[in-house]
Amino acid sequence: MGVKTLQEDRLGSQISPPPHPSSVKEEGATVHSSVKEEGAAIHSSVKEEGATIHSSAREESARPRSLVEGEGARHLLVAHDLVKHYRLPRESLFAAAPIVQALRGVSFKLRRGQALGIVGESGSGKSTLARMVMALEAPTSGSVHMNGRDLNALSASDLRAARADFQMVFQDPYGSLDPRQRVGRIVAEPLPTLPALPASERQARVDEALNAVGLRASDADKYPHEFSGGQRQRIAIARALITKPQLIVADEPVSALDVSVQAQVLNLLQDLRAQFGVAFLFISHDLAVVDHVCGNDGDEVAVMFAGRIVEQARSEVLFQHAAHPYTRALIAAVPGHVSGENANPKSVAPSSRVMPNAEATASGGCSFAARCPMRQARCDVEAPELRELAAGHLAACHFA
Repeated sequence: MGVKTLQEDRLGSQISPPPHPSSVKEEGATVHSSVKEEGAAIHSSVKEEGATIHSSAREESARPRSLVEGEGARHLLVAHDLVKHYRLPRESLFAAAPIVQALRGVSFKLRRGQALGIVGESGSGKSTLARMVMALEAPTSGSVHMNGRDLNALSASDLRAARADFQMVFQDPYGSLDPRQRVGRIVAEPLPTLPALPASERQARVDEALNAVGLRASDADKYPHEFSGGQRQRIAIARALITKPQLIVADEPVSALDVSVQAQVLNLLQDLRAQFGVAFLFISHDLAVVDHVCGNDGDEVAVMFAGRIVEQARSEVLFQHAAHPYTRALIAAVPGHVSGENANPKSVAPSSRVMPNAEATASGGCSFAARCPMRQARCDVEAPELRELAAGHLAACHFA
């Protein structure tokens, strides 16, 4: 408004006689003061609005990504299009280094408290997948989200803190325990991922974990060589439980144990799952073992071959209505599970005839075609996509 008055006065000055100098000076001072006050008010308003927006943005970014993105609220673990390549040594001086495609686009989701079994023969990519989920190695491409956070995008300190929510049980109970350390120190090894605990609480957690797996608190003072194979695996499970994780990745946890001891460890895992509500990513080459662990309602089994998931469904659906010829062959090899649609499956070629991953990829066809009894010309030139056959039942086969 002060600006408008000044413009009107300037227009009037072209017609009327010039005002007295002192009058102009006083009027200019009044206009300048008015403009200055108006500018200060606008600046204050903009500053307050900017501060509000900045504060809102800070609050939004400070929220856990699981709430911002929404994915972590529905699923505990989300693996998306995981690819992992390993470069091998050169076979000659001028030859290019060969590349092994260990994972080729693996995707899955795991709900809280759910068990997902990963089954397949040796070399199918199961252990590589476990390392990707545990963030022990970075994928060539793809992502792993735990509670809505991309594990491979976290800083070293944030990843260390996040590991309290997911722990691992390794295959070899002899090699995964340090023979020079007492059991109490071995079991307490993951505790630094948690906020600092007093010594009394640390000891209480060790005793609680040992008791949960059927060992005594006094066993904390012993060394690993004083235990049997099954007891050592119990120690490894206690180590995984001590941080009270939401997810345990079990990579062939009973394959190195006797059959009778296997049953004990598998029953222990089932009891711990019911007691603590922990989710399991259970990896094995034995479908019978996977069926035992992943037999609850809502549990699923995924079958891997040559770095890909070729079939995935709920446990009861997979065993009764397997669609992929490789899954049918695996089920047929398990005593007590050959029934219904899976009885007397067509012959499947032995694993020695499977094409290497690189050749299967170069041909553009199905990686299982060399062993498949249903093989047709289409299989050699077109790789089947993992598609939904029924609700929750996926298979990668042209003729499923």
